[in-house]
Amino acid sequence: MVKNFLEINFDNKNTELKLLISKKSFADTSEKITKELLKKIAEISEKEYGISFKDCYSNLLKVSQKDLIIIENGILLINQTFEKITDNFLTLLRLAQPIYLKKELLVKTDIIFTILTPKNMKTSNKLQLLSKVSRILNHNNIKK
Repeated sequence: MVKNFLEINFDNKNTELKLLISKKSFADTSEKITKELLKKIAEISEKEYGISFKDCYSNLLKVSQKDLIIIENGILLINQTFEKITDNFLTLLRLAQPIYLKKELLVKTDIIFTILTPKNMKTSNKLQLLSKVSRILNHNNIKK
């Protein structure tokens, strides 16, 4: 089965700066427990993008501060890399109530975006992609 993806090209000359998004990769949830939220992200990633649930969930459990971008408007951006993918993918969880994903972050989030990128992607391209997505998410009207 071939999936139809929304494609966002941040640079027409550089194919690594392209984000593929499945309409079904956006979900609402009332989960309040971090592990359950991470499971939900892994389930969506497997169903929509073919990333192994086990690989995705174990990666998410090990998420570190360097994998997180906290945006002041309650949005959290998680960056995860995988060996078995060749494209960049995006998931979104919109939470019913804000939570602390990690207590040490001291910031509550009610929207979690996860960017799934190939492990072999050039670091400069990965940073550019994260920067461009962060800039979009940082606008105050993004939640409307």
